Amino acid sequence: MAKKIAIAIHKGGVGKTTTAKNIAAALALRGKRTLLVDLDEQANATKGLGIDPLTLPGTLNDLFADPNRDPGSVLVATMVEGLHLLPAHPDLAKTETGMALQRADPNAPDPIGSLKILLEPLEGYYDFIVFDTPPSLNYMTINALAAADELIIPAAASAYSEDGLTRTWEAYERARQSYNPRLRTPRILITRMKRTNAAGMVQEGINSA
Repeated sequence: MAKKIAIAIHKGGVGKTTTAKNIAAALALRGKRTLLVDLDEQANATKGLGIDPLTLPGTLNDLFADPNRDPGSVLVATMVEGLHLLPAHPDLAKTETGMALQRADPNAPDPIGSLKILLEPLEGYYDFIVFDTPPSLNYMTINALAAADELIIPAAASAYSEDGLTRTWEAYERARQSYNPRLRTPRILITRMKRTNAAGMVQEGINSA
């Protein structure tokens, strides 16, 4: 059974995608069968691995559109041995809108949990599954929290990160209470820090959280 790690924060520009790619690649280089799932409509993790999502025969978005499709049919091998990618596509924005409408319909199934269901056929093939999420707490990010065993919150030691940290922690609490009780207490990874007194104070606050 794969261990699933979500990389998420309600803020952009803190190295979230870089963190997700590096963790996934490092695990693969240690001999672990690893899958990186790109949940961001910007597809930065996909593009960062040298893959153009517009040229692919299938992406994650196709799995959401057709839950009966074999998820193995859209997996992409990367240049890192042992690392596979489930690529994103700009049309994930439309899927996100569809999830919001679905959640508002009392007669429709809850879209939270759909990612977990889609990935179940792949769990036996991987040791780790890493989720790169959008820089917001949208349905893709919520689905990642619903599916994950662990949450890593990348953050800069900056006052501008505090709101994103607070909102992401609140999302974790809701996820654990409502639909994923096994989700472990998040770990905060400081990805950038300036040598200033203000940055030092923020780091101390993060360390004591």
